[in-house]
Amino acid sequence: MNQTPIKYQITPKDTSAHVFQVCLTLDNPNPLGQVFLLPNWIPGSYLIRDFAKHIVSIHAHSCGKSIEIKKLDKNHWVAYPCADSITLEYEIYAFDLSVRCAYLTNQRAFFNGSSVFLQPVGFEDNICEVQINYPTDEVLGNWACATSLTLKNKQKNTETYTANNYLDLIDHPVEMADFTRFEFNVGNISHAMTITGEHVTDIDRLRADLICICEHHIGLFGSNIPFDDYLFLTLVTSKDYGGLEHKKSSSLICARKELPTLEQKDITPEYTRFLALCSHEYFHAWWIKTIKPASFHELDMSCENYTEQLWIFEGFTSYYDELSLLRIGILSVEQYLTLLAQTISRVQKGRGRFKQSLAQSSFDAWTKFYQQDENAPNAIVSYYTKGALLAFVLDIEIRKRTDDKYSLDDVLRLIWGNYQTTGLEDNTVQKVIEHLTQSNFSQFFDAYLYGVDELPLKEAFEYVGVNCKFSHKKDDLSKFGISINKTQEYAVISHILDASCIQTAGLYVGDKIISINDNKVVAKELEKTLNACSEGDSIKINILRDELSTDIQLTIAFGDKTHCTLALDTRANQAILNQQKQWIHL
Repeated sequence: MNQTPIKYQITPKDTSAHVFQVCLTLDNPNPLGQVFLLPNWIPGSYLIRDFAKHIVSIHAHSCGKSIEIKKLDKNHWVAYPCADSITLEYEIYAFDLSVRCAYLTNQRAFFNGSSVFLQPVGFEDNICEVQINYPTDEVLGNWACATSLTLKNKQKNTETYTANNYLDLIDHPVEMADFTRFEFNVGNISHAMTITGEHVTDIDRLRADLICICEHHIGLFGSNIPFDDYLFLTLVTSKDYGGLEHKKSSSLICARKELPTLEQKDITPEYTRFLALCSHEYFHAWWIKTIKPASFHELDMSCENYTEQLWIFEGFTSYYDELSLLRIGILSVEQYLTLLAQTISRVQKGRGRFKQSLAQSSFDAWTKFYQQDENAPNAIVSYYTKGALLAFVLDIEIRKRTDDKYSLDDVLRLIWGNYQTTGLEDNTVQKVIEHLTQSNFSQFFDAYLYGVDELPLKEAFEYVGVNCKFSHKKDDLSKFGISINKTQEYAVISHILDASCIQTAGLYVGDKIISINDNKVVAKELEKTLNACSEGDSIKINILRDELSTDIQLTIAFGDKTHCTLALDTRANQAILNQQKQWIHL
């Protein structure tokens, strides 16, 4: 195998048109014709995104002469045979304001390698060298470059980085902007965060909280930290939110109100949300980027890569992202229980939990979870939220069966110490738990992972001295089995739950509710109007369907009580209080 580096150059060519120019030079290409591909998806986001559709032009040449290059399918090209070396030049349209693709304006350049760097087939293990050029327009200000790629050299208007191979290359997003940067050390490892966008962040507070989060995760897994430096890339907007994990970095988007200011002294729900996001993506450095499904050790970036294990990697991570904030003292017990109750409520509102198991939810992520429609609440369950609840129930069950000698923490540490090379098979977690507890968990997993039995939440909470109750939330439409779009004057139905009174009456998604009992009702008043009704009441709803007026008679019937509240049991005995302290590490 030829081990000369694959050389890339990427330049923000036209910030107004959102176009990157990429140049790829490959020595000793396949003499029969060199094939190139661009991934169809990005690890951590399980949806075919067809990044190649953003390539707007592509040309090839060798030794100063043009070479024919032909498209084979949606993401493969073949360049006709040439001698010694080949160079591709192509342009990428970049205007996806997310953590998954590429984005370019006169304020910021961002890209993931999977959406901009073509891969020469047959050269997957070659070292990659990337020259990142700055925009030449001086009005762009004091731009800098932030990435976890290994820096080779740095000049005035360009920086060159290296990666071990192609998969390593596409695991390091790049941010270029006039950003805020601060640094800190945890476990003798250098960490940094960049913040792009307008903000007034209390940097000292954010740095201190991030240090606590990082210390917790490093302490949880113990030795053998999976990175030698780490970077949080954060974009601040008015309202966006999201994150994507990488081995040595995280891409984050948050709203301005989610960052702390000097005036804020208490932990706000918004700031908690951002810290939980940081915690979640950082946890992934161990738990999906290093420990992963065995099948993920050989990824095919052109098609779906199926696994039943996303409940392990996203569910467990979703359990620990907020639990860690409790353990390090950022959240009080009451604040944590409020967040956990919100997660439970979200799960309980969906009817899909009776139809789709967590294993199925993981497997069908590509089509069902990432491509949700109006029937999603009736058909699917989230491996994030229900996965987190299964992690909690599993944690408590392990504690119960071992008299609090072991917990889910110990399961993670055992897996970390033994499965980094091989990855996990579908039954590995169960096998590790059974070995640790010397107990059979077949019935547990059959019921709650492969089946759709309701999780024993109340029993689990009782063990740690927490009361779990369900009710109908005041001024909430969920008890009627309906969700609406409030962005318009009149309420437009967006979701209807199976077996609800709304469905039974014959209302459809897309219906526009005009009046109830001949009284006009705008969107913001619908909750108040319906909640004024009692169970058994019969009401007339006038709707527009396909712009035609129709009257529908509805008999009010309430659905299941899905609103969860959690509270510490003030009457719990000392034994239960000790179990509670072990769980939350007080």
